Amino acid sequence: MLASSSHLYTLHVILALLCPSQVEASVQRVKLESAPLSHLLLDEQTGQLYVGGVNNLYQLNSNLEVLAHVKTGPNLDSPDCLPPISQQDCPSATVTPNHNKLLLLEEGVGEEPGNLIVCGSLFQGICNKSLSNISHIIYQTSNPVDTQYVAANDPRVSTVGVIITAKGKQEEEGASGTLHLLLVGRGYTSRGPGDIPPITTRRLFPANSLRRAFSQEEELGKLVVGSYSEYNNHFVKAFIYGNHAYFLFSRRDMWHRKEYRTYVSRLCISDRSFYSYVEVPLLCRGGYNLAQGAWLWKYSGQATLFVVMATGQASTPVATSHSALCVYGMDALDALMRQAQEVCYTEAGQGRSGGEEAYIEYADSLSEYPCGGEHTPSPIASAVALPATPTVTMLTLLTAVAVATEAGHTIAFLGDVKGQLHKVFVRPDWSGDLYGSLAVDSGAVGADLLLDVSQQYLYVLTNDKVSLSLRLFFHFLLSYCSSCLSVRDPYCGWCVLEGRCVHKHECQRHLQANHWLWSFESTNQCVTVQNLQPANQSRAEQTQVRVTLSVAQLPALEKTESLSCIFGHLSPQPAVIVGTKVTCQSPEPELLPTTPTGKGKWVLIFLWGKA
Repeated sequence: MLASSSHLYTLHVILALLCPSQVEASVQRVKLESAPLSHLLLDEQTGQLYVGGVNNLYQLNSNLEVLAHVKTGPNLDSPDCLPPISQQDCPSATVTPNHNKLLLLEEGVGEEPGNLIVCGSLFQGICNKSLSNISHIIYQTSNPVDTQYVAANDPRVSTVGVIITAKGKQEEEGASGTLHLLLVGRGYTSRGPGDIPPITTRRLFPANSLRRAFSQEEELGKLVVGSYSEYNNHFVKAFIYGNHAYFLFSRRDMWHRKEYRTYVSRLCISDRSFYSYVEVPLLCRGGYNLAQGAWLWKYSGQATLFVVMATGQASTPVATSHSALCVYGMDALDALMRQAQEVCYTEAGQGRSGGEEAYIEYADSLSEYPCGGEHTPSPIASAVALPATPTVTMLTLLTAVAVATEAGHTIAFLGDVKGQLHKVFVRPDWSGDLYGSLAVDSGAVGADLLLDVSQQYLYVLTNDKVSLSLRLFFHFLLSYCSSCLSVRDPYCGWCVLEGRCVHKHECQRHLQANHWLWSFESTNQCVTVQNLQPANQSRAEQTQVRVTLSVAQLPALEKTESLSCIFGHLSPQPAVIVGTKVTCQSPEPELLPTTPTGKGKWVLIFLWGKA
């Protein structure tokens, strides 16, 4: 039975996160003519998926059926020319594919529906808005001004974004007083407009003829740096936590050893001038210096950033096949950022001689100006890195990470460049065990590795496919405790009284001791009689004896419950429970059944029931 169930797990449970012993699951894939696919977005309200690739945008339902399809390219274009493009005005223009660079959902305001934000590489990275049905475009940057170039115009240069909601000023806010802004991080491109900073703020809502959507207006913040080519950030992810927006990126350390490092930067959501900008390097011990993917998750009640990192090739931004998962607490990250601000604020209050001057009060200004101000130093960069020891290391290039919680335990799913999905059990001290690897596709797993709302299925993006598991069908494939525990999967365990290999929450009495035996706990064993006293009794003896059994993993009893012992076909007799010992009174000698020919013993059966 064990060999059969193990074989079935390898074949069928590729993306299902449920207990492999209990279910039969297969993978459903849809191949889309948009290779390489670059972004996968899940609308948690509807369960629908949006997929962005080359020249195409798709809208799928949860079963991967195509609901809508929009062509986004190719078009006549050149990175050296500003739109609108004509062959006469731009001799270098050629028919150019449009690579999807940003795919985000903007929440609706009041009764208005939400919008899909789509940005491509054509026409200097312009964007458009559509309703939940992608065929209904409600705003298109058809004749853009120079402040509306958003994404990188080079397919090889990264672009990330996150939408924030702020309180608008009286002269610019909508009827609801809500202001939607798009924070964009993009790498440096050598062709096209050269004056776009690494991080900018773009208007989304409200928009009108004077304040256009996606425009970088004078009063909206941007990250001012020296040479844009020197501060060529490779952005990996942007996300919101608390009252701050964060960017994860790698770039060359321009001030110290000129090596490539990974950084996290932070801005106050309310800060329209970027006075609060501060960045901290991340250290993943063992030389893993280039972030490839990240996932923000609550771990043991604390916000935690899971980052897959790779070792760079010499002093270049090229990732090698040596990679790791490193985990960083957001509280520790924020504390290091506050420390960097405190040091800068304090030093700003000292003169060259070290004596106190007029702004020595800046020693206390962090509490008064947590998001900075015109008089505080910015942008701030910490020279001290936040360290982490790898949870796991692998000899393959990891490209994506997603994290789920099952019965209080944390499991990380890591995608790699070969189309493999690796499953890692993460312990409370952030060490980990790799407990399985599954083949999803032959191409690299994209950074947008997603969990559905129930955390039971993974959506996986590869070069030309979107994959997910089908609806699960219960077949009770492992009907024995020993085979269930031998699987060693943190998603399942043996439900003793029900005789099933299931999720913890599916076992009715999982909260009681020894009613659900966790498969991943190596010390767990099935309910077992370890000792029997007396070991045997002759029918010739004319006395009754007390039979005592020592039982490992004996399930806990409720006050109204009892155990009974059955000898052969005789009526049940009540058992006495003391700790893990079960004592039964043997039948009268003349009632003991004879031992069948060729058999060595009778089996003693426990009967569980209400008193």
